Amino acid sequence: SYEEAASDPRVDALYFFTPHNLHLENALLAARHSKHILMEKPLALTIDESTEMMKAASDAGVRLMVAENYRFLPAVQKCKDIIKQGYIGNLRLIQIQAESYRAATNWRTSAEIVGGGAFIDGGIHYIDVLVNLGGFPDRVYAVKPPQVFRNVGGEDGMVLVAHLSDGGVGLINYSTATTSTKENNWINVTGTKGFLSFTPYGNEMLLDTQDVRRTIRLPEARRGVRSMLREFRDSIAEDREPLMSGKEGLQDLAVVLGAYESADQGREVSLTLPS
Repeated sequence: SYEEAASDPRVDALYFFTPHNLHLENALLAARHSKHILMEKPLALTIDESTEMMKAASDAGVRLMVAENYRFLPAVQKCKDIIKQGYIGNLRLIQIQAESYRAATNWRTSAEIVGGGAFIDGGIHYIDVLVNLGGFPDRVYAVKPPQVFRNVGGEDGMVLVAHLSDGGVGLINYSTATTSTKENNWINVTGTKGFLSFTPYGNEMLLDTQDVRRTIRLPEARRGVRSMLREFRDSIAEDREPLMSGKEGLQDLAVVLGAYESADQGREVSLTLPS
């Protein structure tokens, strides 16, 4: 049982790959037994649940990390480095297109278990890219396209416009119900001096400025999972906060929940950076 695993003195840490509505329960179990926690995204269903998880981990003296592999993708890391070095100037626009045709199955058809639909389940990957590259947005406006998969409780697509804190704009089109035989998955980042284009799992990136246009080769992606697990291990060994901490996961969740609020109410929603 989970209880037996958590109480085993040979176990130092637990990685939970469970339905979203169990994340709080799982984290509290691990914290009670002083086990470090690697929790699949989303961190939890609500801000309050996330805060409770983070407090439990802190009180138990264990590390809490969110298993967000997109934070560790070579393409995303290289993009962030290029932005930081000023090669493309100030950010103007981050465009993310992620379309596929993939119906939810099993527990993912339940909006209550998932905490929504496709956006909180898979779209949160791209929210993390947006927040990682452009910062936490001040305001968001979101709409849900017409539903395709009628047996799914939550949405199967979301279009989000985010007003970034530095004045830039983020645009995400996420869909698991685009009727195409080929996935459409790319990220474009436009600055005042240049442009970057890549696919999340790709091994190259296009850099285009007024002075140069070239292709940058990237390390093999491996979906970022090995780097993610290595960071979790190292954060424990070095007794420090992991790169993808509970606080980072909380920010991603806050944007997703803001998108749901906006789509449900048909208006722009202001966001507050979670503390």
